[in-house]
Amino acid sequence: MRTLAVVGRVLEGFDGSGQPIWHDGMVVEEGRVAYLGPHPEERAGPGAEVVEVGEGVVLPGFTDSHAHLASLGLALRTLDLRGVRSIRELKRRVAEKAGELGPGEWVVGRGWDQELFEEGRWPTRWDLDEAAPGNPVVLVRVCGHAAVANTLALSLAGITDSTPDPPGGSIERAGGRVTGVLKEAAVQLVLSAARRGGVEELVREAERAMLSSGVTCVHAMSVDREELEALRNLARSGKLKLRVRAYLDPEAPEPKPESWGTLKVVGLKVIADGSFGARTAALREPYSDDPGNAGVLLADRGALSRLLEKAGRAGLQLAVHAIGDRALEEVLAAAKASGARLRVEHASLAPPDLLDELAELGLWVSAQPRFVVSDWWIISRLGRERARWAYPFKSFLERGISLSFSSDAPVEPCNPFEGVYAAVARGSLEGLEIAELTAREALTPAEAIRCYTETAPKLLGERLGRLSAGYPADFVIVDRDPLSAPAKELRNVRVLATYVGGELAIRSN
Repeated sequence: MRTLAVVGRVLEGFDGSGQPIWHDGMVVEEGRVAYLGPHPEERAGPGAEVVEVGEGVVLPGFTDSHAHLASLGLALRTLDLRGVRSIRELKRRVAEKAGELGPGEWVVGRGWDQELFEEGRWPTRWDLDEAAPGNPVVLVRVCGHAAVANTLALSLAGITDSTPDPPGGSIERAGGRVTGVLKEAAVQLVLSAARRGGVEELVREAERAMLSSGVTCVHAMSVDREELEALRNLARSGKLKLRVRAYLDPEAPEPKPESWGTLKVVGLKVIADGSFGARTAALREPYSDDPGNAGVLLADRGALSRLLEKAGRAGLQLAVHAIGDRALEEVLAAAKASGARLRVEHASLAPPDLLDELAELGLWVSAQPRFVVSDWWIISRLGRERARWAYPFKSFLERGISLSFSSDAPVEPCNPFEGVYAAVARGSLEGLEIAELTAREALTPAEAIRCYTETAPKLLGERLGRLSAGYPADFVIVDRDPLSAPAKELRNVRVLATYVGGELAIRSN
């Protein structure tokens, strides 16, 4: 492997008090950091490749601690429906895409939110039938926990009016007829039909997006058999540059730790509830804007305890999706009863008693800061008293809870600087009410970047996320110092190049 002399400002990481540690250069030998300090080209000696940082800075590579690679790859090929304001516009966009693709081709979209629709209702299969009668169509809601499919897509997925609800999901009906609206596990019935045969290329596409965004390691969630095989093939052939830590679907047969190059199978991922957007996150009290509904608990403490035992026997870590406070309560009860340490995905609503118990049990949390901006309606959904404890990032840190950040891509963009921006500004620049209500939960840029770099590797006991001597040289060159940038500029930080193990993985144009 080549020796690199990186000339410019380098962020090694953070000290014990959270202060950044800067250096004037770095030398990389055999894929690891060998030296930090001035005049790296002299230290590296003749023949070293010199990497000039210029006006930019070097940061440790980011870890996205919760994302869905195959789904991200599929989303990158599909209609972006974020911000669509009506079912009429939704239908127009679908019709245009169907015309572009031709008859019979799948039209897949993602990002719509019925809360924005002027019609004040959910779309149905009949809406999509009108827009694209000759194409199978499936459109996933922005949260990923609901979707709508047209008649042809439902047929290809084997869904009829008599199809029973799958475990952990629902096929919505009106007057006994399937409406096309699918929730939770039912969404995968149609998405699986849409992505058949091309998972390896979907993973490659997602990898390119991650690396271009400065992500050098990703914790891939809910990896099914087909995606795992695609990851294995890419890793065995040396084509997988991104470090991937896979958390398997709990139904995976005979799960066990594996390691192939940059791929490691490290855990199981289970879903305990839904999302706020679909009103399926499990709450202690009903939704403020839907008084008869307190969400759906998909796994109680008994089921979670059994899964903890299964993961423990297999030598794997358990990651549990829990967004609502009731779901989080069940997760904590299972952890307390078993004495096992697990990681909580999201923990989006965490009032003080649950925060204290999280800290007492020493559990890890992987959160998605961009949700603060996307869930602009959260106060009306939860009420002001509960919403105060939505996405309480500063409270996690103050209690010593290990907090890592992620995108949940494709739910949110995989660009970490979108997450850093949201963690710092919390919707204040968008004029969101949640920003004022939860102002004390805002982080500094340094705190947010630390949650994206140093914390996530600690969940797995890995020496990643820093550029200390001896660490793998996973680093990113960006065009400015985000630690000193004003909040409004954070989302505009541009990644110029990404290196994994001292090798250039991708360079921006």
